[in-house]
Amino acid sequence: MTIPIIDLSPLWDSSSSGLSKVAQEFTYAFQEIGFAYIVNHRVPQSIINEVFCQHRRFHALPLEEKNKIRLNQWHRGYLPLASYQIKSESKSKGILVEDTKVIVKAPNQSESFIINHEHFEGPSDLKEEELYNRFIQGPNQWPHGMPDFREAVLSYYHELEKLALELTKVFFATSQTDFSRFAKHFERPSIGFRMLHYPPQPSPIPEGVFGSAPHCDYGFITILAQDDIGGLEVKTPNGEWISAPNMISSNGESAFLINLGDSASKWTNDCLRATPHRVINRSGRDRYSIVFFWDPQLDFPIDTRDLGTRWCPAEQKPNYEPQTYGQHLKKLLSRNYDELYKTIDGTSNKDDSKVKS
Repeated sequence: MTIPIIDLSPLWDSSSSGLSKVAQEFTYAFQEIGFAYIVNHRVPQSIINEVFCQHRRFHALPLEEKNKIRLNQWHRGYLPLASYQIKSESKSKGILVEDTKVIVKAPNQSESFIINHEHFEGPSDLKEEELYNRFIQGPNQWPHGMPDFREAVLSYYHELEKLALELTKVFFATSQTDFSRFAKHFERPSIGFRMLHYPPQPSPIPEGVFGSAPHCDYGFITILAQDDIGGLEVKTPNGEWISAPNMISSNGESAFLINLGDSASKWTNDCLRATPHRVINRSGRDRYSIVFFWDPQLDFPIDTRDLGTRWCPAEQKPNYEPQTYGQHLKKLLSRNYDELYKTIDGTSNKDDSKVKS
């Protein structure tokens, strides 16, 4: 089995037939394997190149400098090497495919720089002061004396915002549902942005030690950019781990790799896949990747019935009870980062008062 390639060119003529064509390819990819490369995405290669240049520059800083912006209570900042261990089990179409408690023996062998949405996330009718300090809502942290880093990150971030919104429209076309009904929930989306550095893992690699342990993403749509080192692997429905390297398209641009998270899979009643993936850096060199997590606002209710009968016939009961995206996200973050959060002043992950249903 191979990872499909989706050409986004038909989207850019703004025709219904173009959207329909891309939606058909999207449906195939996410019913079959749960990952796809996208090409002709319109993100300038110069912006991709510059953000990776700054990515390497940041992670080359001394540890004491990076620790000045160590991860804060709003899940933003620098996350040191081996800071947390994946504990969430991985399910695809509702079936357990990776028992993390058995497989994972050590924390992830990676370090990260993390920002989240720059706007104040939440309902558009609320004032900023009413939105501040909700769950994972707070200020981003930036390295000192690196204005070019911030500029490169935000340039890339805003390009990915535009791309993710187009992919959201494809998702709703796939679901045979009018996007305009849901557009307001993506006006202030929840966005996670993570720049990961994977040092070379020693050879032989001990059993159960990963750059990134097997997991499914938590949210809606993930867009990944990666260097040429390799190491990312995707688990196919037949249980085989296949390589998902960087791909350069015929026009010389870096393709993005996209996948759906657990909330999107649940929303479609497990008809579209959230697929386990992992990173093992066997290359002997440093690996760099950038992950863009695009999700609805935290108050958004995930309810299969809202998508009509495309994924769940009227006479059938959905697999999941409705819940807000914030409730879903907080449960998973608390499980995987619980030990880390205990070391961060001001973190109150057990308090759900800031996540409204």
